[in-house]
Amino acid sequence: MAKADQPKFIKAPQDLRQRAVSYTTGLELTLTEEVRGRIEKVIGESADAFSKDVLEKLREMRIQVKAAEDDSLSRIFILTTIAELAFDIKGMGGTFGYPLLSHLAKSLKDFIAELALPNEAQLEVISIHVDAMYVVLAQGIHGMTDRLQKDLLDNLGIAVSKVRYVV
Repeated sequence: MAKADQPKFIKAPQDLRQRAVSYTTGLELTLTEEVRGRIEKVIGESADAFSKDVLEKLREMRIQVKAAEDDSLSRIFILTTIAELAFDIKGMGGTFGYPLLSHLAKSLKDFIAELALPNEAQLEVISIHVDAMYVVLAQGIHGMTDRLQKDLLDNLGIAVSKVRYVV
């Protein structure tokens, strides 16, 4: 390999490293047990705020579904709102130790992405997703056996596939 073909590594400037990590108030670059403990403490203290935030998003989803049930013309407009809320929950679930919540929110978001104007059966599947997320949050289900989680998501997938293209 000729010298010109060899990769060239460019070391990041020290000021970039200092901007990424505040040496006076931030965390060190090495993940020691003390640093890990500080991170876990911050996440633990944020758990209440997480639960309240997800609960509020789930309430908003229920309000949107109820509005769509009462007024078929508003159905197309609720999809965007519910998809955005599901996306938020999906991202937050994994951070706070609720992987099943993330899977349910992803399933809901993916389902909504395929819909144009949801019918009654499709609204019911949206509602089932929301109810399942409520249960996960209310019961504090941080983890489940892989088998139980798979069965739940598979059965929800069956419901989705049955109403996906029903007009």
